[in-house]
Amino acid sequence: MSCIAEFTITSQALPLTTAISHAPAMRLDVEQAVAADPERPVLFVWASGGDFDAFEEGMQRDETVATPELMESLPQRRLYRVQITDDAGAVVYPNDVEVGASRLDVSFTTDGLHTRMRFPDRDALVQYRRLCAEMGLEMSVERIYRGDAPSATGYGLSEKQRQVITLAAESGYFEIPRSVALSDLADDLDITPQSASERLRRGIAALVSSTVCSDIPSSQ
Repeated sequence: MSCIAEFTITSQALPLTTAISHAPAMRLDVEQAVAADPERPVLFVWASGGDFDAFEEGMQRDETVATPELMESLPQRRLYRVQITDDAGAVVYPNDVEVGASRLDVSFTTDGLHTRMRFPDRDALVQYRRLCAEMGLEMSVERIYRGDAPSATGYGLSEKQRQVITLAAESGYFEIPRSVALSDLADDLDITPQSASERLRRGIAALVSSTVCSDIPSSQ
């Protein structure tokens, strides 16, 4: 049976390490990886939470990435396309391919590469960890659960609900006082405030239903 693992990989040789060091508060969420060459994938990453100017300067100084391109600029986050270069000493994508794993969520911060990944079985996870160790990478596993567990499907969240809840949390919407308004979240997602409100409320209901109470109906 497949399993899902949540883990963090740390190494100064990871791609984008220099870029993030220029904007320590920045979080990079990988939207897509295009890997015609597994050693040099093209990443589409959403940057949020830090100084964009400092981060862009850092990318220019970062030898692990080439031709960074701003694809979209929103009030709270920006989408970049970056080509990983041969100077990146720790590209783990080939390990994914070798063990037959599928990335579900990937993000970069100053703490490392945070990943949620589906493996064919526990043996594949053990093999993946061994491959990372052979590369000199430290892999810290936070959670492992069955592939058919509620957590594996995102706690009953649709992709749109997960997107708005993640953005709200990262932007400070749940803080007291709030750092952003609902209309700001809607602008970032290019939807109406009403749609943002509905997705947020339904998403929170799904989270509560999946994690706190099993008898609360969840609306997708």
